[in-house]
Amino acid sequence: MRWRKLAGALALAVLGACAPRGPRVPTVPVVVIRDTVTTPTRPPRDTVAIPATPTADTAAFPESLLAPRVRVGLVVDTARIEITSAGAFSVLTDAGQQVASLGAGATATFADAGGTITLTSRTGAGGGGPGGAGLRAPLVIRPAAPHGTLSVKGQAYRGELVVQDAPRGGLTIVNRLDMETYLLGVVPREIGNVQADVFEAVKAQAVAARTYAAIYMGRRSAQGFDVYATVEDQVYGGQAAEYPLASRAVRETAGEIITYSGQPITAYYHSTCAGQTAAIHEVWNNAPIPYLVAVRDVDPRTGEAYDKVSSRFRWTERWTHEQLVGILNRTMADSLRGRRITRIDDMRVLERTPSDRIRAMRLATDAGTFTLGKDRIRWILTPASRAGILNSSKFDVRLVREGGRVTEIVAEGGGWGHGIGMCQVGAMGRARAGQDYRTILRAYYPGTQIVDQY
Repeated sequence: MRWRKLAGALALAVLGACAPRGPRVPTVPVVVIRDTVTTPTRPPRDTVAIPATPTADTAAFPESLLAPRVRVGLVVDTARIEITSAGAFSVLTDAGQQVASLGAGATATFADAGGTITLTSRTGAGGGGPGGAGLRAPLVIRPAAPHGTLSVKGQAYRGELVVQDAPRGGLTIVNRLDMETYLLGVVPREIGNVQADVFEAVKAQAVAARTYAAIYMGRRSAQGFDVYATVEDQVYGGQAAEYPLASRAVRETAGEIITYSGQPITAYYHSTCAGQTAAIHEVWNNAPIPYLVAVRDVDPRTGEAYDKVSSRFRWTERWTHEQLVGILNRTMADSLRGRRITRIDDMRVLERTPSDRIRAMRLATDAGTFTLGKDRIRWILTPASRAGILNSSKFDVRLVREGGRVTEIVAEGGGWGHGIGMCQVGAMGRARAGQDYRTILRAYYPGTQIVDQY
């Protein structure tokens, strides 16, 4: 980690507890399907997992005095939760008053008691320990060792945990830690445990993830945290996710974020763009954003896409007629308004975006004709072969008929994810081609600058 800014800055240490405020993220897009408005959740970014041999030891990241603290929602609205630790830990009130002190291997169980919290505990040997009833949220669980960890559902996390009331009842468990330590558990989960030849891409991922977290600070304050630990925001795996190469990338870019006109950007990213990223307004119903534009992601020396090695660079998805009918009745239930599809007559692309993604598709059925729009198609044409959504909205559709009746639907496409912003596999290709992380980020977010936030 770079400590060059700490000299003479101890008086500013209070900044470490402040969440930087950036421009709000544009409203989640809606797609109109035959006069019915359907609002999807924020699209997940499909990640890449590439096995590799670790190249360095993973060490605890010393908490920065200037880095903002991040509140990560680990478990939301649960009636009961167990917290354990390999070392000793304490349960405190938010004001710092000790409620319980537990030894190594102990388990603390917190249960919602209708407005208060009941704490019971058992020692590592199975015996009972300190407990209490009528406790008031929030309760802070803190490891005794400076770099100790606490475990929730078998997963170890650095920093401290907070047990607090959930807005709709129950309890929410929040991991509270500094930004740089948070990123140690994010970067490997988002870009995968990759090899050293793409280290510059890992650094680009670290900066993008830090920027994404910075602008999303406070967006879930009503729930008592900043970001989820899932694809709802950025995937965060705690200590178990840490990987030496990713940890080094976080350290070497510590404090750096991406800005446009002096403000942090909304740093969307995805797995595979199939040689062409998308402008945000091509995919969602957002106003254009100058740095989230379509980028041709092709090496000018070879004419080949930087992400050509991705397993989803080209893909094919198939449905029998009966499979897709069943899927459509589920995914389009709101639009069908009580009707049911029993027959698909036709499917065809009406209009494409400049990056070759589907802007509009016509679906003709015995229950009516519908226009499917933009990225929402991925939530409607879900695969029959696996769980999840369609790889991308960049595809062609072909109908197989027998005797005039549709028997099979085939989608042949490319890419994985929404296609906006940085293409993760493309970034790896750029790194192999000799580009450094700053060059990579400027390519995917044109007109931006990388600056030190702290």
